[in-house]
Amino acid sequence: MPSLVVESLPSRAAPPPAPPAWWRRRGARLALPAALAASCFVLPAPAGLTGPAWRLLGIFVATVLLILLNALPEPSAVLLGVTAAALTAVPLKAVLAGYADSTFWLIITAVMMSVGFRKSGLAGRVGLLLLRAFGRTPLGLAYVFGALDLLLATSIPAAPARTGGLVYPLARGVLDVTEAKGGEGGRRLGAYLTVSLYMLSMVTGSLFLTGMAPNVLNASLAAKILGVQLTWPLWTLAAAPGFLLFLGLPVLVSRLAPPGVLPVAAARERSRAALAALGPMKPREWIVAATFSLALGLWATSSLTGVNIAVVAFAGVSVLLVTHVIEWKDLADSKETWSALVWFGGILGLASALDGTGFFKWLTAAIQGCLPPGRMGTGAAFLLIALLATLPHYLFPSLVAYVATFSPVVFSFIAATGAPRYPAALLACFLMTISSTLTHYGNGLGPMLFDTGYVGKATWWKVGLAVTALAAALYLAVGLPYWRLVGLYR
Repeated sequence: MPSLVVESLPSRAAPPPAPPAWWRRRGARLALPAALAASCFVLPAPAGLTGPAWRLLGIFVATVLLILLNALPEPSAVLLGVTAAALTAVPLKAVLAGYADSTFWLIITAVMMSVGFRKSGLAGRVGLLLLRAFGRTPLGLAYVFGALDLLLATSIPAAPARTGGLVYPLARGVLDVTEAKGGEGGRRLGAYLTVSLYMLSMVTGSLFLTGMAPNVLNASLAAKILGVQLTWPLWTLAAAPGFLLFLGLPVLVSRLAPPGVLPVAAARERSRAALAALGPMKPREWIVAATFSLALGLWATSSLTGVNIAVVAFAGVSVLLVTHVIEWKDLADSKETWSALVWFGGILGLASALDGTGFFKWLTAAIQGCLPPGRMGTGAAFLLIALLATLPHYLFPSLVAYVATFSPVVFSFIAATGAPRYPAALLACFLMTISSTLTHYGNGLGPMLFDTGYVGKATWWKVGLAVTALAAALYLAVGLPYWRLVGLYR
């Protein structure tokens, strides 16, 4: 039997082991959100706000901070927030309400449908067809890839997956063919296409409710705080000034980041060869094209047909599964689907629970108390809304965190000023997404494209500021009269 040896204690206590490197890096980023949430449990609630609302606010802001500081991935941060809210502030049923939201399921099923685009090869074929037809000049290339991104934005609500995973690889193929990394002319073409595609992606993402997942969060918050219903067809109808921005953007970027006159004929020849190798459209490509076209038509006419847009998306995914265009394993392996399922439903649920506590009404009253006596002029209100919806984005490396943090403030400001609610909400929603262009970190796509090394920070920020300013001017000068014309000025 082995003996047990008890070692004598040293005369002085040994220093505690140093924490592992991963904790030293992440510890500070976890400490700040934890301290903020804890303060709402220790400090008394402000006058007019209940204890559960005050605690839930701390948890909500701490969850957003975890995302903002990259302390945890979005799904992990939201799951932690949902758990804390259910344990300490509100019933679990209230926090899980976001998972029962039909627009939430529209986004999830749209992500599922995007798997069919990738697996069938239809997205690549469309890109090659556009390149063969219109890719004669650098400007033409920007429009080609922008048009493909516009098409995909109707059903892929994530710029990294849409532009980073499908569109930009086609552009990189063009740059490789034209030896874009060799010589000053090649780098200029690379810089032009890279910054153009990022700016175009943010604009196309703003044109459809399904263009960016945070669009749905914005629409949900607008409904809760302002009582406006931003449906898929209404959103796209209202986005007409954004389509004008889309058409003019490649020209604007060509003035600020000139692409030169590098010939791109070799890229067109390569597209012809690639299309010849693909052969005629396969049955699964036809199925995806038909399913997508039918879904798009039903989304656009949902106000006339009465068919729920989420049901349409479910039907589209079902068709793709039954016809074996995609398999369940493809969806089970899709990280984008499961990440969106966890974080997006959770953040919607937290916002819904916060609304149920009366917080947004309290915030509106608090903002009203800070405004000068008398009704603010409509023009001044719209200008302030545009500034509130754009400039703070410089501080946020995530569109999700930005929308979750600032949308309640902006919408409560709209309610407090008495500005017409539909145009004010639309202005804020569109500009919050487009203001992702201000920096190279305003959306998850930014670091992916910035790390290619084609574009410097100064050029990126200069172009982004010009795009955001032009978008604000278009929506103020053209959007407001247009919304009055189509009956949305109410």
